[in-house]
Amino acid sequence: MEAASDSGTSKASSLRWKILRRAILPRVSSQNPDDESQMGIRSVSRKATKGFNLIPFQLLHEDSQSRDARLCYTLPIPGSPKLVLTQRVDNCADLKDFEICNEYNIDNTGLVCQWPSEDVLAYFCLSHADIFRSRRVIELGSGYGLAGLVIAATREALEVVITDGNPQVVDCILSLGCANCQVFNVLIMLVWPKPYT
Repeated sequence: MEAASDSGTSKASSLRWKILRRAILPRVSSQNPDDESQMGIRSVSRKATKGFNLIPFQLLHEDSQSRDARLCYTLPIPGSPKLVLTQRVDNCADLKDFEICNEYNIDNTGLVCQWPSEDVLAYFCLSHADIFRSRRVIELGSGYGLAGLVIAATREALEVVITDGNPQVVDCILSLGCANCQVFNVLIMLVWPKPYT
């Protein structure tokens, strides 16, 4: 019985390594569609392929030479405000990402993808915007910041601060200031060791 359990664990472990390998190495054009490991990889991965699509979005721009794509989320509320986010193309990582992680002693989870949990949190915040009315809100470890941006777009909160420890994530959010000027009143960069004024 233990041997079967150990075999299942090691198989799951090796499948997770294959997921990482597939994300880092260039794609091979000739893949065997009958490959049993592809089904195994999908069963081991905990990430939904495209999230839950709770907030409608469309692709604005994707450059085949770039690691990023621009998406436009249309919030299903009166006035239908739009949020433009720059996000990584699926299954894309490079050495620079890991160098930055090592330099700042951080992980890279915020840039891996738009996590389904972020979709769910953003939808919850949108559906319950009244709980943020006249409050100051801070989103810690925001990743792409969809939840914080949704709170800001509803205009219920007094102030929304979106933060992340990864400078690449911060750059993504700061670069979106002009595209989302209808959402932001003020856009500043908060550096943790320095006081916020």
